Amino acid sequence: MNNTTFQAIRAVVVLGIALFAFASEALAAPMLTPVTVTRITGNSATIIGHVSNPQKNSTVWFELDNTGGAPTTVAMQGIWGEGTFEWNLRDLNPGQTYSYRAWATEGGVTISSPTSSFTTTIPKSVTSTTISNQSNSSVATKGSAPKTVQTVATKQATTTPVSGKEGFTNGNSASVIGAGNGMFPSTLIGWIALIISILVMILVAHMIYEAPEERRKKRAEENPVEEDEENK
Repeated sequence: MNNTTFQAIRAVVVLGIALFAFASEALAAPMLTPVTVTRITGNSATIIGHVSNPQKNSTVWFELDNTGGAPTTVAMQGIWGEGTFEWNLRDLNPGQTYSYRAWATEGGVTISSPTSSFTTTIPKSVTSTTISNQSNSSVATKGSAPKTVQTVATKQATTTPVSGKEGFTNGNSASVIGAGNGMFPSTLIGWIALIISILVMILVAHMIYEAPEERRKKRAEENPVEEDEENK
């Protein structure tokens, strides 16, 4: 009984260790995202892959094929943890379909991404168009019916120069300075200029009138006796 129990316990322990090792190995395997392709031209393209394997170093590469035979391995490198890897394909053939996928390996586990494909572009042909002008002429022959000559009338467009209205604002009289028909201005700015001129003249006249009075008061303050004698 004791021997049977011991054997069962040992079997469970061994199975548990094996399952743990398998799970650890499975969890430690790298993970790849589907490869993308960009910048496709007639003779080049760029393929981009992404690998994730925390705290592990994964070896990654691309496989490329367009013949159905053995694929070509390119861009083999090592990536620690997680990262993006890419490869710029050169010297491709225009109009060809290329299949590709990414591979990653670590700790004895090797995985690949889904296989995808792209087709290189074909350069567009350039066609030249020649336009020729042909003139037709008719020859009048005696005894023969006159031929009808089709003439194409070319209409010549004529342009008439357009002159702006007088003034700096092309007719907006509110911002034009000028005199009216009589003695008063006919614009808003003209009236403002007239009013300012009148105010300046009044101010100058007031200053001329006040100047002698101010001098007399100052002289009286300096010599009050002399001022009294002059007043007498």
